[in-house]
Amino acid sequence: MQTTLRILLAILMAGVCQQSHALVVAGANGGGNTTNNTTAAQMESQLSLTNASFFNNVLQYSDANAVYLGWGNTVNGPRAFLLSANHITFSSTIVIESVTYSVTKQQIGTTDLAVLTLSNTNGIMPSLQAISLASSTPTNGSSVIMASYGRQRVQNATGNRYSSDAIALTNSRTGYTTTNTIVKRWGTNQVSGTYLVNSTETVYTTFNQPGFGQWFSTSEAQATLGDSGGALFNTNGVLLGIAYTVSADNITEAAFADRTYYSDVATYKQDIDNAIGISLIPEPSAGMLTCIAMAGFALQHFVRRRR
Repeated sequence: MQTTLRILLAILMAGVCQQSHALVVAGANGGGNTTNNTTAAQMESQLSLTNASFFNNVLQYSDANAVYLGWGNTVNGPRAFLLSANHITFSSTIVIESVTYSVTKQQIGTTDLAVLTLSNTNGIMPSLQAISLASSTPTNGSSVIMASYGRQRVQNATGNRYSSDAIALTNSRTGYTTTNTIVKRWGTNQVSGTYLVNSTETVYTTFNQPGFGQWFSTSEAQATLGDSGGALFNTNGVLLGIAYTVSADNITEAAFADRTYYSDVATYKQDIDNAIGISLIPEPSAGMLTCIAMAGFALQHFVRRRR
């Protein structure tokens, strides 16, 4: 019954364009006021990836996030393109690498996805790498990487890997509270399933409680207030989804069994490509989109499920 109510809450939140929310990571990797899981280098080291530069493509936009896709030459000059959640408060500008860009927005059909087009009078384009869009919906159980700017977790990680660092939350649930401090962080999870939510084909993840002996090192992630427009990647840096809502009793908390909902990029890839209308440059490099053979094993080690 409680699970059903949380699902209904997620649908309601999507219906009223409630912000989807900021990333909280369980265990020591997401401890309050720490710098764990905040850089591409840390992702490469912990997950055995050869290159995690795609983490840098997650940008702070307006009151939430957007994901940089690449840039190209149009009949009106060079333009850069981002993908975000449509319900985010629109801002006509964004700053990337100290350069201010003008922003226009195009919604993808009736979904909670939007393509942002960037320009500036000097024709300067970001130096960020272009990334690929998923061409197929990820299957249940697929290992994924979540990334976004969001609220900071309050609870400091315990020094004992056998002792929980979570606390009692709203409605006697267990997890973490957050503050207004904004931090860019990444975490890991697995695809739990798919939904059609408020006209948007959706992939979702579940925030599962770490098991015995896992508290010190787990990177299990969940979104909270402020994470809309955040990214869902696979281990090769391919963009799978854009965060737009959560199921939660309190959207400033991350409770175990909460879900994070992402617009399924694969379903709308052709529409996104049509909205952009040109080929993006630079093309994704082989190094950025390649992980070593052990990456899948390493990520499975960090992503633990108990169903």
